[in-house]
Amino acid sequence: MYRLREKLTGFYTLPFFLIVCLAIACDDNNEPVNDSAGDSAGDSAGDSAGDSAGDSAGDSAGDSAGDSAGDSAGDSAGDSAGDSAGDSAGDSAGDSAGDSAGDSAGDTLNPCEAPLDLCDGSFDPPPPMNEHTGTYVDEHGVLVIFGGNTSVPENCGFPAYTGESSTWLYYDRPLAEGCGPWVELSGGPQGRARHSADYGEGSVWMFGGRVRAVNSGPYQLFNDLWRFDVETRTWTEVPAINEGPSGRYNSVITFDSTRRSLWVYGGNVANNALNPDAVHDLWRFDLETSEWTEIDTPDYLLDRMWHNMIYDVARDRLVIFGGADESAFSNAAVYFNDLVFYNPANDTWGHAELEEAPDGRFWSQMVYRSMSDEYLLFGGHDDQTLGNRNDSWSFNPTENRWTTLTGEDTFNRPANGFCDFPADFTIVDRSLPERRNAHSFSWSNRCDRGLLFGGKTDCGAINDVWRYTAEEGWLNAELATEGESCHRWRSNPDNCANMCF
Repeated sequence: MYRLREKLTGFYTLPFFLIVCLAIACDDNNEPVNDSAGDSAGDSAGDSAGDSAGDSAGDSAGDSAGDSAGDSAGDSAGDSAGDSAGDSAGDSAGDSAGDSAGDSAGDTLNPCEAPLDLCDGSFDPPPPMNEHTGTYVDEHGVLVIFGGNTSVPENCGFPAYTGESSTWLYYDRPLAEGCGPWVELSGGPQGRARHSADYGEGSVWMFGGRVRAVNSGPYQLFNDLWRFDVETRTWTEVPAINEGPSGRYNSVITFDSTRRSLWVYGGNVANNALNPDAVHDLWRFDLETSEWTEIDTPDYLLDRMWHNMIYDVARDRLVIFGGADESAFSNAAVYFNDLVFYNPANDTWGHAELEEAPDGRFWSQMVYRSMSDEYLLFGGHDDQTLGNRNDSWSFNPTENRWTTLTGEDTFNRPANGFCDFPADFTIVDRSLPERRNAHSFSWSNRCDRGLLFGGKTDCGAINDVWRYTAEEGWLNAELATEGESCHRWRSNPDNCANMCF
């Protein structure tokens, strides 16, 4: 657990909004620089100094999206069952064997507070990362992070795009003295970014994504399905008996515990970043038969990418929020803030009629908190003055109503000039995570808490971990090594020269 602070050496990570400042003057192997800028770590916004951050945000939409997380598995029975099992065994046996059985049952059903027996972790975190997936595995109290893009812009440049192949484990449990929470694993799926993943039946299920070996040219798109076993720490490709969804990225996969199925919706099926092709198809993968089935979708559904999708087990429905379509590449971009429902039992679609909702946005993260029967939303990128957001929302599906849970950084001053944003661009709330998109936020229904990791900020990529609970709000569990705005990390903000340093 460490943070690089007050040390200015060599090259610096530049603001998310600043990266695109060179876009009108640069070429990339005879391709328009929008492609390079859109695919760089920043996927930055802002086309001129005079434009507001909101206009900048619109331009940044070019290459961002959302990985959904959250799953309905688990409930508070875990804690009570574990304690009950332990107490009952201890009482009936009346000896150490009973106590041992009780402790063992408690550990199995309450991993959140059970000390981790293993001690093979490090205190060194992953590099600053975005476009990855992070999935909370209830049974083990661990966040599983796979893939992503680690490129970070320097001096308004466009670094080579990366598609990481490492798997990182972050243990959200008590550790023995000297034991670190981070474990890096190799082996598994081909490296990629902008894939999607979800938790179900004790496993992480991962689908799709994209990668390319150089910083220009077409992407390789994936339509493969993988399963990660936390017990063995291994990935296994999941075979299918028929053809499934086409290769795509910025789509969403969601686990359906009622049907033992995985659902995939929407995404971008184009291998050229300059000509996106968003879709609104829905697919179901049956874990028992290993068969893909395409579900008919009405024409009025919006093509979308960078959206969220969760499974609401209490109502047996899929819930889709936000995202954008192909217009995200234009100055007239419109980002969605609608809630769309699909009921698999009767094959019907619907949407919420809302008086108030979060601003339209892409690449936010939404999860389902079963203990309180609510949908929780954090962050993303909008087309307003801020661009990246760090607001938190709750949706009550019974009352059909959104409620803000926290404050957020607020807009304060516009740009000083070309590629030059002031240190006090926003009034920073240090009790909240940095504004971001392309992050992961995954919920443990057994532990009743969520973990936020990484993403794209105004100052590049980031690698912090934040824990959220209803009782305590946001808690910074692991500090960022870079990627935060200067007003957030400097002890004396008066020493900040601009938004990031």
